[in-house]
Amino acid sequence: MSDYVSADLYHTYMNSIWEETTDGIVIVDLQRIVLDVNPAFEQMYGWTKEELVGRKLPVGPAHLYKEFARLYDQVIEGKKVAAAEYPKLCKNGKHLHVSITLSAVRDSSGKTTGIVAIERDITKRKQTEKALRETEQLYSHLTQNVLAGVFVRQDRKIVYINSYMSAMLGYTREEFVTLRTADYIDAIELFTIKRQVAEILIKKREPRYTVTVRGKKKDGGFVYLEVNLSLIMYKGRTAMLGSAKDVTSSVALERSLRESAEMYQRVMKLLPEPIVLSDHGKIIYANNSAIKLVRAENRHEVIGHSVFEYIHSDHHEDSLREMDLIMFDEEPSQFEERQIICRDGQTIDVEMSSIRINNYMGKRVILTVIRDLTDRKRSEDMLVRSEKLSVIGQLAAGVAHEIRNPLTALKGFTQLLKTKNEGYGSYLDIMSNELDRINLIVNEFMTLAKPHFTRFNDENLVHILRGVISVLETQAIMTNVDIETQVEDCLMIIHADANQLKQVFINVIKNAIEAMPDGGRVTIAICSNFPDSVCLTIRDEGIGMTDSIIGKIGQPFITTKEKGTGLGLMISSRIIEAHHGTLHIVSRHGEGTEVQITLPLAKPAMTDLN
Repeated sequence: MSDYVSADLYHTYMNSIWEETTDGIVIVDLQRIVLDVNPAFEQMYGWTKEELVGRKLPVGPAHLYKEFARLYDQVIEGKKVAAAEYPKLCKNGKHLHVSITLSAVRDSSGKTTGIVAIERDITKRKQTEKALRETEQLYSHLTQNVLAGVFVRQDRKIVYINSYMSAMLGYTREEFVTLRTADYIDAIELFTIKRQVAEILIKKREPRYTVTVRGKKKDGGFVYLEVNLSLIMYKGRTAMLGSAKDVTSSVALERSLRESAEMYQRVMKLLPEPIVLSDHGKIIYANNSAIKLVRAENRHEVIGHSVFEYIHSDHHEDSLREMDLIMFDEEPSQFEERQIICRDGQTIDVEMSSIRINNYMGKRVILTVIRDLTDRKRSEDMLVRSEKLSVIGQLAAGVAHEIRNPLTALKGFTQLLKTKNEGYGSYLDIMSNELDRINLIVNEFMTLAKPHFTRFNDENLVHILRGVISVLETQAIMTNVDIETQVEDCLMIIHADANQLKQVFINVIKNAIEAMPDGGRVTIAICSNFPDSVCLTIRDEGIGMTDSIIGKIGQPFITTKEKGTGLGLMISSRIIEAHHGTLHIVSRHGEGTEVQITLPLAKPAMTDLN
């Protein structure tokens, strides 16, 4: 009973396999006449069981008939054929790629009575393998014919290299496999490359890296390579894919451009005029004079910034239009006056001219030459002022002469009337005071008009100043003004007319005292501008002056005092100029005024031992 159950169960298993398997199964006799096929075979080839049973098995292309006959003969002879791959014909005329396993069907005596073939459809696998082969052929063709070196590095050695890479460095493929990296990469750059490769392998989040290196050729020469590295899977394991392009000529050109730019910069650095190079409005170079002009502490405060940070907003539109024109013109632009803003916020007058440079580090840039107009403007102002003084001097000579005689008569008769008409004494006093004021103005006119016979001697500036201070201390005390001196007992010898300098110092210090009607402090200091000049500063704490007033100070009849004539400071400026010095006024409204007088030293300053 158990044998019967086992046979029945075996039959059930075999029937299940026959019906459910996805592999096609066909049984043929020794003449290859079909005895039976399973459903999967019908589905694979399109023929029904009824169409196949009793007929010779279709095998496929005609050129394979002999091959199939040979396989069947091998099975009949007792051999087994496993996983043979062939194309076979379908009912619709198409072919399938199948993997065939053949085995013999024997009777109870062991005699071969037929053959069973198990066939698996491998068409998709074959198509995939074909596509993979074609892709590999394409990549192989590309790597061998691309104008760049291609290599694969795995386990610290080269496992693939194309012919272009081999030709660039002069090594054969076989030689490359045996080389160390140091054999074909310059040792100076090798450490950096190894570090970058290690980072790529460790992080894997940034699997790309580009670097320019100097490669060593087999013949001892050098070639510059631009190498791109990326992480790939090669034969199932991590590897580094690299492409290398010969950039020797580009590196040489870049070096030539850099050397040319450095030469330009060295030349421009030594030029006294400020020079700026800009690229699309961005400053890429400024020489020492330009850095100094804008009062920057270092180049970093200028390089990389927009030119419009330094050009006054009133000139932005004109400057932008000029930059556009320069890029299309070979000739330099005309010098145009502009105002620039320094780092400290001060505005200075300049003139600029620009020209296009066609090849600076491979780029078209604009070179701008700047001229500081401060000294020229000051000279022009001084010339205008000098002409005014000359005209005023000529006018003063005539006016003073014409006024003085009647003025003397008026003053005399006024005094006479005071003795005769006591009832009008107050009115006559007013007339007398006003006549004195007219006389003062006439005397100042005469000072301008008459020739100055100066007597220059070696004088100690400190002694002259101390004498003036002692004279004015009484007036200062009466108006609640303290005079603070920061003057050392030094021998500051100048070649000067002492009386004229006293006149200047008295005028300036009196102005400082009178600028503080409610009291305050006047600070007077002398310092040596080693080695050839001395600077005297007189600073008050008055209300100061506006910029518009400062610009007119020194001109005749320009004054901030109610009863001033404006001639005193003009005369003082003239005296200082005659002594080859300068008089400069710095004032802020509400903060006071500082007068700076600079005079040349006749001898170096030294301590007064007396």
